[in-house]
Amino acid sequence: MTTVFANTLQNATASYRKVHRTQPAIARKIIAFQELINLEKKKKSAREAADLLEVPNSTMQSWREQESLQKVPIELKSFFSTPVGAVFLQRLVIAAMKLLKCGPGGIRGMQEFLRNSGLDLFVASSEGALQSFWKRCEIKILDFGNSEEKRLATTMRLRKITVGLDEMFRSHLPCLVAIEVVSNYILLEKFTEDRTADTWIKELQPRLKEVNVGLSQVVSDLCGAIRASTKALGAVHSPDLFHSQHDISKATSAALSSQERSAEKALNNAEEKLKRSHRKLHLSGKNCGEQRQCDVKEATHDRDRLKVEFEKKKKRREAVKSAVREMGEIHHPIDLQTGKVQTALDIESKFNERLKTAKECAEEAKLSKSSMDRIEKARRAFDLITCYVKYFFIIYTAFVEGLRLSPDQEKFFNEVVFPLCYLKMIWRRLTKKAKEGQCELLSILEAKIRDTHWPEEFVKEWMTQGKELAETFQRSSSCVEGRNGALSLNHHRFHRLNERTLKALTIVHNFDVKRPDGTTAAERFFEAKHANLFDFLVANVRIPGRPKKQNHDIHKRLLGREKRLVA
Repeated sequence: MTTVFANTLQNATASYRKVHRTQPAIARKIIAFQELINLEKKKKSAREAADLLEVPNSTMQSWREQESLQKVPIELKSFFSTPVGAVFLQRLVIAAMKLLKCGPGGIRGMQEFLRNSGLDLFVASSEGALQSFWKRCEIKILDFGNSEEKRLATTMRLRKITVGLDEMFRSHLPCLVAIEVVSNYILLEKFTEDRTADTWIKELQPRLKEVNVGLSQVVSDLCGAIRASTKALGAVHSPDLFHSQHDISKATSAALSSQERSAEKALNNAEEKLKRSHRKLHLSGKNCGEQRQCDVKEATHDRDRLKVEFEKKKKRREAVKSAVREMGEIHHPIDLQTGKVQTALDIESKFNERLKTAKECAEEAKLSKSSMDRIEKARRAFDLITCYVKYFFIIYTAFVEGLRLSPDQEKFFNEVVFPLCYLKMIWRRLTKKAKEGQCELLSILEAKIRDTHWPEEFVKEWMTQGKELAETFQRSSSCVEGRNGALSLNHHRFHRLNERTLKALTIVHNFDVKRPDGTTAAERFFEAKHANLFDFLVANVRIPGRPKKQNHDIHKRLLGREKRLVA
């Protein structure tokens, strides 16, 4: 390897290794700096004091500015500015990080946190004290959730919502879960004796009345009870796309991959056999040349035949995999490549083409009857998905007509506003590769919105209407599936989930868990701000008192027992 440049750059600045100081060290430096500049005799300037402490003056000034800009009470700032306060802060943060990343949960985790942070000297950390403390927290969480939900429901506008329904099974009982898919607000989370349609209606209908909303759509798998309850509640059922795709994948992927691996193994063996035949032909004499040549021709023929068979099986597997993936790209009201609004007939024909590909490949591969039955089940599911798409476009047409736009305005809404609103809605869920492919389309639509000649207030109103219409189209119940996973983890962590704990976890999800934009599920659902749950707990829940000194002298306890018996 040769050097490209023989001489180094003369004007390059020297690189210095950045010094990282701990907060206790910074606190000591700041205190020493204050003492040096406030000396009565031999008073030092700021630069001289910084030089004595071996800290750049600019760094020292930035440390002092950070302290002055902190919006915290003066007493707290003064405490954490001291070396003792800085050490306590460092210990507290490390104890919290260790617990959250690799520590136990529940009461034992809290005990470990108090012990590592040194707070067990000020807060009782016995199991009984902490269990009573958590019980008080749960009761106040329930009070907060009930009061805030009632308050927000009274001011909420009446509207139709889309709900995702599913069940989670633990302890031989089903837990019915219902989530509003747009805001991710949990409406229902309850263990019941069964999961029949009557149970769904009995549990879900009162909750809809409590929060003052109507049920428009239900997204779920093809569970018969959920579909029956949806019909009884007067809503439309939208089959989940994932389960339909999964049925095709489960029916074909393992079998086709196995056939491909077998063909590849046979091809590799044929390659090795051909190599051995060539080697024997090269080493054979004149007497055996014709026989060796026949062996080479036969091995070559077998290799070519197996190669064709391997390529055929490989293409078959890739064709089915591509068809399943493309079904997800098709199932949108707009064409993700062009941004144009699709029609129900277009989507139906594209679905049928991919289903035909999957079925033909399965028949060519001579898959089992159970695999063919799964493909037929998926076909029925996609028929229901197509019915929902037709229903959505009826709603779409009625919605646009209700806006009472002029022909030019309606064209602008269909070609720019709705595609942009829908693309923004699904943008967060797209993969990195998909975002790269749709980035140009997004830029084009945003430029058309920005450069339009329509008044700004019109465009703003259309964007609001377009977002509402885009949120009407729902094809996935992933929010419920994710919540089921979280509930399963909580069940393992708590060993059991009683009714009070489950309700508390539901309220924490609705009123405390925030998205990157800083909103909670309750804020998005009720379209209004609510009180802070954590601040409410701080103001209303009593933490355990200081630990009492325990007397473990066994001789004194035995003596006291003898005195009681004598008495």
